Amino acid sequence: MGENYSAERMAEVYLGYLFAHYPKNRHVRRVAGWLGILLLGVEKIADKWWISHTRQLCFEVRGKRYKAKFDHTIGSRGGITFVEVKPERGQPEVRIAKKISNLAAAEAFYRKPRL
Repeated sequence: MGENYSAERMAEVYLGYLFAHYPKNRHVRRVAGWLGILLLGVEKIADKWWISHTRQLCFEVRGKRYKAKFDHTIGSRGGITFVEVKPERGQPEVRIAKKISNLAAAEAFYRKPRL
């Protein structure tokens, strides 16, 4: 996927994937409501971004690479984690950079996006 897509286009593509592959998953539906807000926050800080392997949101900020993923261990119903990864095959994880556990946390990230 191209790196110059708008947050709106990224949300459209990513939500399309989620709803096509996880249409009955309540956890996915819950975090889908935050996706646009999170993407607008990422758009503010990302030097470039893309969707890897048609399903994984990846982005770079000041030379560091990150991926977003659903994390079942956040809170009682899961959330989104931004994980720093090494820019090599398999994207080995380096550290958890940010955990988003609810809509309020997504809004806070949008207002002041920091990793």
